[in-house]
Amino acid sequence: MRFNKLTCVLLAGAVAVTGGFEGYRHYAYQDPIGVWTACFGETAGIKPGDTFTREQCESMLSSSLDQHNAPIAQIPQQLPPRVHLASLDMAYNIGTGAFSQSTMYRYLLNADYESACNQIPRWRFAGGRDCAIKSNNCYGIVNRRAVVQQLCLGDIDVNEALAKIGQMPIDAKIVEQLDDHQ
Repeated sequence: MRFNKLTCVLLAGAVAVTGGFEGYRHYAYQDPIGVWTACFGETAGIKPGDTFTREQCESMLSSSLDQHNAPIAQIPQQLPPRVHLASLDMAYNIGTGAFSQSTMYRYLLNADYESACNQIPRWRFAGGRDCAIKSNNCYGIVNRRAVVQQLCLGDIDVNEALAKIGQMPIDAKIVEQLDDHQ
């Protein structure tokens, strides 16, 4: 049996949380460190002048989340859903290479979830800038890490995380299914 698959319920939570953090733009733009980006934070193959429909962007996000789940699927035990969602958001945001080499990932492999969750705030740098310094104009990453850590630790649920980032809640039945597997 393969653990940590991206089930429909987890995908719905990840689309809401990661998509909410990333925001939506149907056109290519340069992110704060100069990487061409579009849709919900997609960077692979994005070029200046690219435009996409909402449906294309949603499809790209779902596919990308599945790809970014690859290192999580290699963890030898089933993660609690909240930890899985937080880990997937981190893998999506920092990339699977960095995630797979992180101390957070090592803690996940050893089922030390609290220590893994407490690694999240350490990832506050973008383009060599410390985002905890507000004048570096990337403070949103610090806020993102705080919410993801709270979700990971179980201090908030998915809908509370979405409220903190100004997003609409997801269906209560999805949240209930995520909570049932804690």
